[in-house]
Amino acid sequence: TAGANAYNLSLPWNNNYTDANSLLTDIPGATKVSQFTANAGLVSWVQNAGGTLFTVRKGEAYIVYGSGSGQTPVIVGSHDPSYTYTFTAGQAFNASAPYHQTLTSARDLFLSIEGKCAGAMSKVSKFTPASGLVSWLGDASGGTNFNLDLGSGVIVFTKANCSGYVWPHY
Repeated sequence: TAGANAYNLSLPWNNNYTDANSLLTDIPGATKVSQFTANAGLVSWVQNAGGTLFTVRKGEAYIVYGSGSGQTPVIVGSHDPSYTYTFTAGQAFNASAPYHQTLTSARDLFLSIEGKCAGAMSKVSKFTPASGLVSWLGDASGGTNFNLDLGSGVIVFTKANCSGYVWPHY
């Protein structure tokens, strides 16, 4: 965790976390953990203050806020090679990218999902340390073609349903 900054943590698909509190208490220096909702909002669980105690779900990334401790947590878990994503039209999903993905950029991810479900994509976004979004809107519309970072989630926005998406990995 870095300062009071936000980090969009990509969890291993198989992990032992059950809810926001179990995740928060396992990360040294974390003060808050948030879930990016389908309508592009945030719900949060705050250390010693409560909030919305959301369930940790397979394939979902979570935003962790630090206290300035500068510690680097070790998150334990494993991959599930049979896991597939389902993206719902008109909704946002904070996808937990596999640690051994073969994609390197927002454009790569956008085109990969489009390859499975033509016409489904609206944009892919990166949650920044200042709690903002940087987005890639596709080749025709542009935006910022950001790098996909190891251990970082990516927010997928779709305009049509897409099911059975397998995130490319080795």
